[in-house]
Amino acid sequence: MKLAFSFIIIVILSCSSHKETYQTLPFEVESTYFQKWIGGQEQTGSGTNFHLKLKKPLPENTTIKKIFFQNKESEVTQENETTFIALFYTKPQDKALILDEDSTKEYGNKAPEIIRPEFKLQNNEAILEFHIGNKVQYYKLVDIKEKELIAYPATRPRN
Repeated sequence: MKLAFSFIIIVILSCSSHKETYQTLPFEVESTYFQKWIGGQEQTGSGTNFHLKLKKPLPENTTIKKIFFQNKESEVTQENETTFIALFYTKPQDKALILDEDSTKEYGNKAPEIIRPEFKLQNNEAILEFHIGNKVQYYKLVDIKEKELIAYPATRPRN
């Protein structure tokens, strides 16, 4: 009896965490691309900017909230009526990882942070979270193009 009850609980919990993706959008996407960047100074960090351009403004009562991309998620910012951007920032490492034959010298290393993605995606796929009224919906974007890396200079140019 306990085994059957445990099985039912597991099934209920696994179903509630599943997020359904829709096959159609209530708006048309003109283009999507992402562009990686790196800062020119050691503590600047790096990141990826994800761009989404629509053919027309969003329908009334519809908002784009998040992008899930390359095992990360980010809030979406609206730049104008048809252009949206999500920024994925990677912080620089505070200090180097110490590796030594003597394990006592490795004391102080932080354990890596394991991030479990909410969606299983390829590197050129993303999930778009949008809301129509109070209803949350997800749509899978595929074949997202990558633009050339932006490498910012280490110092400002002199005039």
